[in-house]
Amino acid sequence: MVQADLSMYNIDIMRVRSCILLPRTLRILERHAHGTYEAHYVVAGRASFELGGRQLSVRPGDFFYTRPGTMHRMVVPEGEYLLQYITVLELDADRDADLADDLESLLGEGRVHRLGDRYHALFARISRQSLSIDSRQHRAASATMAGFLYDLMVDTPTASGSHPAVEEALEFMRSHVGIAYSLDVLLAELGLDKSYFIRLFKKHVGVPPMKYAMNLKMSAASDLLRTTTEPLAEVAARVGFDDEYHFAKRFKQWAGTPPGAYRQQG
Repeated sequence: MVQADLSMYNIDIMRVRSCILLPRTLRILERHAHGTYEAHYVVAGRASFELGGRQLSVRPGDFFYTRPGTMHRMVVPEGEYLLQYITVLELDADRDADLADDLESLLGEGRVHRLGDRYHALFARISRQSLSIDSRQHRAASATMAGFLYDLMVDTPTASGSHPAVEEALEFMRSHVGIAYSLDVLLAELGLDKSYFIRLFKKHVGVPPMKYAMNLKMSAASDLLRTTTEPLAEVAARVGFDDEYHFAKRFKQWAGTPPGAYRQQG
């Protein structure tokens, strides 16, 4: 777990409103601004991020943020997808003024920090906590995010506190979005007992390993459906399915609608 001295910040004021794993379902989104801070952690894919007059190139493992009121947009290349955790942060203008100043001076709006894959499990946990109906989980998400930001600001990045095997599994999943594999294949890569690994992964990430892996694949597929005209069979193949009918069934379970209808909604 990220360890940090948070006494200088009131984490009951700084609040994680949401943290969601999102695909970029529009290749070029119109420039827009928010009334909140928006932190990005890229899981898979590549894109350009336009921020004011600058253009940033982002890749897996990159972290950056934008301030309230800053115009920005994400641009994903033709035929590609981008998976990223977007964390929406609310800071109180008075109570969190010091934190806002430190973010600007020590991290810098739009400054890309190359963190690598070791924070994947951390953001998966913050996401799970922020989506909970339990207010204690919401506070835990804010505390975890505050600790993460503080560690970055004092330039002492630490591991997310996840088990090394969980980090290795997440990296395997991220790099195998386009390849079919089973839990047994993943376990062979890790060299762990099945029941032990499933419990370990669920403890750190919040869901069973293959459910999380399928979420990555379906998120990538949703992006491809919305941003390309590739036939369904090609989209299925891009996320590791050699049978488009099996893919369509799994996609409907994930999205609640068949892939063809999902594409038309875009």
